[in-house]
Amino acid sequence: MIPTVEITSGIRELDGLVSGFKSGEVICIDGDSSLISNIPNQICVNTYRMLHSNVVYIDGGMRTDPYKISQYARKMEVDQREVLEHVFISRAFTVYQLTTLIQQRLEYIILRYKPRVLIVDHFPLLYFDSDVPSKEAQVLLRNNLNKIKQVTTKYNLVTIFTNSGSSVLSNFRNVRDILFDGADEVVLMRQNDSVTHVDAVKKGRSATILHLSKEQLRLCDFGLVM
Repeated sequence: MIPTVEITSGIRELDGLVSGFKSGEVICIDGDSSLISNIPNQICVNTYRMLHSNVVYIDGGMRTDPYKISQYARKMEVDQREVLEHVFISRAFTVYQLTTLIQQRLEYIILRYKPRVLIVDHFPLLYFDSDVPSKEAQVLLRNNLNKIKQVTTKYNLVTIFTNSGSSVLSNFRNVRDILFDGADEVVLMRQNDSVTHVDAVKKGRSATILHLSKEQLRLCDFGLVM
């Protein structure tokens, strides 16, 4: 039996809600919370910190910032250079480049770098491109999602999709339905003022995250709350 690998995001409430990000599963994180953009960076650092393993990071939104990965590594007192050496980033600028990357190169990349984690940041974004016909975009999304699910199972990966923006993912072109149906879990993170409401849709569970200022600490940070 293949052992289960579990990675944490660094957000207590989220990790508790999904019971950690587990190998062999695809989790889609969607919403308008400001916390989402940092989750891939935190996953990269925690993968190295917990497992000393590699991350394959596909950037579908041209927004990956290695400096932010380094920032979180410094916060966690992990060597920044070593973390970055274990993160392998590939970028796609069009849905066709993304499809080529997933269908023709992804498995080779996995075999070469032997990651424990696969991150596809802003995965849905390119399927909304007006230059791509709607039907074609849907076919490409289904095919790419199936390929990612296949390699996730085959190589026992922790796979995380993110969609972070000013609003929850649109169902234009049925993108949301296709993506949500294909994921093992969907996490919706909606922000309201200084609070993010989190729903694990398929588990039917919810949590609330209070956004604290950098100077604020909770009692649990001092070990005073069980």
